[in-house]
Amino acid sequence: MPKTRHALTAALFLLSSTVMASAEEASLWVRTSSEAVLKGLAERYNAARPDKITVTAITAEQMVPKLGAALAAGTPPDGAVLDLIYLPTFAAAEGLEDITDFVKSRPYAAAMSPSHIRLATYEDKIYGVPALPDASIIAYNTDLFAKAGLDPAKAPASLTEIAADAKAITALGNDTYGFYFVANSGSWLIYDFLPHIWAAGADILGEDGRTATVDTPALRETIAAYRDMQAAKAIHPTSRSGNGNNAVEAFASGKVGILMTGSYIVNLLTSKYPDVKFAVAPIPGPSGGQSSFAGGDTLALMAGVDDEKKRVLLDFVDFYMSPENQVYVTKESGMPSRTDLAAEAYSGFDKRNIVAYDILPKARTPYTFSSDELFVSRTGPFVNLIQEAVFGEDVDGAIKKAQDEFTRILERTNP
Repeated sequence: MPKTRHALTAALFLLSSTVMASAEEASLWVRTSSEAVLKGLAERYNAARPDKITVTAITAEQMVPKLGAALAAGTPPDGAVLDLIYLPTFAAAEGLEDITDFVKSRPYAAAMSPSHIRLATYEDKIYGVPALPDASIIAYNTDLFAKAGLDPAKAPASLTEIAADAKAITALGNDTYGFYFVANSGSWLIYDFLPHIWAAGADILGEDGRTATVDTPALRETIAAYRDMQAAKAIHPTSRSGNGNNAVEAFASGKVGILMTGSYIVNLLTSKYPDVKFAVAPIPGPSGGQSSFAGGDTLALMAGVDDEKKRVLLDFVDFYMSPENQVYVTKESGMPSRTDLAAEAYSGFDKRNIVAYDILPKARTPYTFSSDELFVSRTGPFVNLIQEAVFGEDVDGAIKKAQDEFTRILERTNP
């Protein structure tokens, strides 16, 4: 018996040593805005596996330069969860690991946000998967719609209808405005202005992101509708210079009829402003159609990542893509990464969330290698275009200037 016990103990020790030796730890950088849910997912993963995911939060402003510096120095993390708009830049710079075969082999491959996959694709190779997406929509105050003689159950189905409804609501007086959009931020403008153009089947960039296609009928029709609202004083006065916080506060005050916003708005209003009566809808084009900005995060592996760490990170993707963990993601961040789990993901939540969820397959994101210069910069050509074309006098001049500046930047920055 002692020999048997000794042999058994030795065998168990050997098995334990083998398991411990095979366990791997993979590092993952995430934006601070995504820290809570990704740390929660990592904790759930670590509790269920011998392998471990360690999450390090980086501020959004530091993520791109810090990751670029780490790659240049040869000391990057094993993976990163970053704003999807930067995926083309890092892929073109050979900073990311090709995971094409993994992505295409997943049983949930067809359910991944198309725009996230498009932005993660460079020269027919896929370098990332959606992690925490969001989408832009409109919210409208149903009380104000009713007071203005509009049907609260009928969302505006075109930008022309938005303009007409906005003017009707503004006519109520008493410092009431029909429309609010954030015109002073490039990040907001690509989020809530560009979808009008996409809904019309146009774009401001070519499909490969290398050419400017600013001057289109869709852009001119969109600008005309906005100018119509501006001339009627239907746009809230802080739209031109305010920020996203101003927008939510203005809408929550009950003095704004229609707000260009994002998927987060449903849970934010119901939790912080429960007295506001509202509905949400997709963003329409000038004459109809629907689209949205696909925002949020994409998970990518760094080029040359160790095979074992790669195995762990891809296993983590499978883990958080499971229906159970997609429900957890929805509870913690508002939108699941998969587009085929509405019943499970939203069973316990406000059904208005499904509007943004359902539009995600039609959503787009600018595919570009110079997003900051083109879109994000406060002095960049996109912000200047909207400021000058909507609030200024020379529409033709503003469009031509934007086309020229887009072209100049693209010619300099395209890989």
